[in-house]
Amino acid sequence: MIIPSLMIQVSVPRGATVRVPEPGSFKEGIYPVALVSHAQAGEIAPLEEGKIARITTGAPLPPHASAVVMVEDTVLESMTDDGKEEKEIKILTSAIKPGENVREVGSDVRAGDVIMKAREGITAVGGELGLLASVGVREVKVYKRPVVGVLSTGDEIVEFDRPGELRLGEVRDTNRPTLLNAVRSSGFEAVDLKIASDQPGSLEETLRLALRRVDAIITSGGVSMGELDLLKPTIERQLGGTIHFGRVSMKPGKPTTFATVPFKSTSGGDHNSAVCTIFSLPGNPASAVTTFQLFVLPSLHRASGISPAGLPRVRVRVDGGDLRCDGKRAEYHRALVVVKADGGLHASSTGGQRSSRIGSFKGANALLCLPVKDGYVKNGEMVDALMMGPVISEL
Repeated sequence: MIIPSLMIQVSVPRGATVRVPEPGSFKEGIYPVALVSHAQAGEIAPLEEGKIARITTGAPLPPHASAVVMVEDTVLESMTDDGKEEKEIKILTSAIKPGENVREVGSDVRAGDVIMKAREGITAVGGELGLLASVGVREVKVYKRPVVGVLSTGDEIVEFDRPGELRLGEVRDTNRPTLLNAVRSSGFEAVDLKIASDQPGSLEETLRLALRRVDAIITSGGVSMGELDLLKPTIERQLGGTIHFGRVSMKPGKPTTFATVPFKSTSGGDHNSAVCTIFSLPGNPASAVTTFQLFVLPSLHRASGISPAGLPRVRVRVDGGDLRCDGKRAEYHRALVVVKADGGLHASSTGGQRSSRIGSFKGANALLCLPVKDGYVKNGEMVDALMMGPVISEL
């Protein structure tokens, strides 16, 4: 049961409490000070007719007081003989109405109010926690945020920080550190599953161990049509998983694959049936980051009870030149969105959009949703943008 967060009348500003029986009844002038009301618990004497009481912000009103005069509208007239207390105060205004500068009982939360609904998030701003605390709620049930494992696959992949020059055919692991950071920056715990080689036994062992450590697995590489792309058969044949889709009509990110794998969980000492989700993203770095934003992040949001799930969508005006569209697939163009002096949102491309070019994400805060068509989105036209980060201000 929700009770009012405010059980008594309190003062909004610092100033003087007065008795105002009805509008227009209060007169400016000099009044004797009866007491001082502080923002602390304790007994408060009733306010007598013709007197005022000094009051601090958030302090309870004395009985019979009905309004508060702001301190800016008061002047000290005299002190007590010992010089320690205010004796008389001059009120400089008569425009005081009953209830002025007073927070009434239930003005923040009324009895019976629903202060938070299921699936509403507790944000970093902290207002939700303050609201819960204001009505004495000590704990609430929350969704468990998924723990996410990140794995790179391929014999050609080497650690990005390995000393020495690359040998012929080797590629530094760009995706794993990028995706680990993306997971953590989105508020989820990430587990580094390292690099699995293109050997069926190695890949199967890595995935089996990961199933019991994490709730979701992100892999990159190994989902194209190449001879050594073993991820899909490993999921289906060795792990008994189900591939729900293995191609998507979008650019970049066509080979994106989504699967689920059942396993026996030993959580709590019991053997329970569980399911781990696997997002197999393309090996090209720009494709991997794009598909993380469009597929993985919304799924993690839903699993965590976050609503709305996924990236926020806004309308932006294209700046800096025409953008070529694809006649067969929707394209997600990396861009920088800024708010300009006209108050509008303007988007400019980050340059070359090859699926291998991770540099296209440098400085990018949005994915522009380019339609399926032959030709261009012209400079100055409006398009949808999915915001990956905060809007930059040029004001």
